[in-house]
Amino acid sequence: MKAFRFDFRITQFFPFLLFFGLISCSPFSSTVKKETRGQPSFSQVLRNPQAYKGRVVMFGGTIAQTKNLKNITLIEVIQKPLDSSTDRPLDTDRSGGRFLIASTKFLDPSIYSKDRAITVVGKVRGVQPGVIGKRSYSYPVIGALQIHLWSESYYYPGYYYPGYFWGPGWGPGWGWGWGWGPGWWW
Repeated sequence: MKAFRFDFRITQFFPFLLFFGLISCSPFSSTVKKETRGQPSFSQVLRNPQAYKGRVVMFGGTIAQTKNLKNITLIEVIQKPLDSSTDRPLDTDRSGGRFLIASTKFLDPSIYSKDRAITVVGKVRGVQPGVIGKRSYSYPVIGALQIHLWSESYYYPGYYYPGYFWGPGWGPGWGWGWGWGPGWWW
């Protein structure tokens, strides 16, 4: 009986590592990341936005609504913690509150729509009074320098992605759930 020999070279695997390493990176440059390092937490800015006026911060969350006014677009965001490697808002029910993104660009409310994930880098402008339901609320306002609207379809390691299974295995496969099994490469 002939023994099965698994001949796999790291040089064959390297392009996949490089590709998946690149897609998990932040959309923001290292310069921007450096500028936001040591920023105040969202709760600090929420408590006293005036104290951090002019400070560059990076916050994210899910869009509650988008309004276009005469010369500005305001995006109301339900704050969520950011993933440390991608800067994408985490899919969680935890939130520190809400904030407004102010942009001088026209941002289409059909694209910047409710429940879309968004990350912004911008300067704290101060506070804007508003209402949520019937309750008064003070929104910290972030003047947008860079906005990243996240794709609605996103790859999460270890989850099913249509047509492929990904996880602790080593590749795309039409196999038995984790990149193993009788896939198209066998």
